[in-house]
Amino acid sequence: WQLHQTLWPQLQAKPKLRHLFTELEMPLLPVLLRMERHGVKIDAGLLHQQSLELASGLQSLEQRVHHLAGEEFNLNSPKQLQAILFDKLNLPVLKRTPKKEPSTDVDVLEELALDYPLPQLILEYRSLSKLKSTYTDALPQQIHPRTGRIHTSYQQAVTVTGRLSSTSPNLQNIPIRTEAGRRIRQAFVAPKGYLLLAADY
Repeated sequence: WQLHQTLWPQLQAKPKLRHLFTELEMPLLPVLLRMERHGVKIDAGLLHQQSLELASGLQSLEQRVHHLAGEEFNLNSPKQLQAILFDKLNLPVLKRTPKKEPSTDVDVLEELALDYPLPQLILEYRSLSKLKSTYTDALPQQIHPRTGRIHTSYQQAVTVTGRLSSTSPNLQNIPIRTEAGRRIRQAFVAPKGYLLLAADY
């Protein structure tokens, strides 16, 4: 109420913004509510199959990385990766962490990947690992036992572009640039007799 008393007069002073608020944003609320309650149908079996394939791909990448490095190490350990890249292979140090240690963040790996094969494989490994943990493993766990669907929350006023965003889980940023990312989107399905329609403005 206190916010309303402060902000409503400001909105009233800008007819175009007031129109957007009263004629578009507020009427959209019950639509989003129905969408949230209805949920999103996904094919958990397909995601499980993709998770197994990603696990196999990760194992293969790990073996290739170990072969190039000349030894086995934990790919998820920045400390061990630092030792391999900068101490053993003597790759150039492009950036340092606040603790003055060589950085292995994504920007550094992308730059090193232009000239060296090992950082490129590490980037591929991280990409597949994120798809597996964030999507193929996590999404089936979020299916509601009664509805058999995922119930995300839609946000109207979060993205700078004005698009809807979603949280818990985030269904908005599922990757599309890689083949593995595009395959995850195939797990979002429509019930029999319905279609999924993708549209943009």
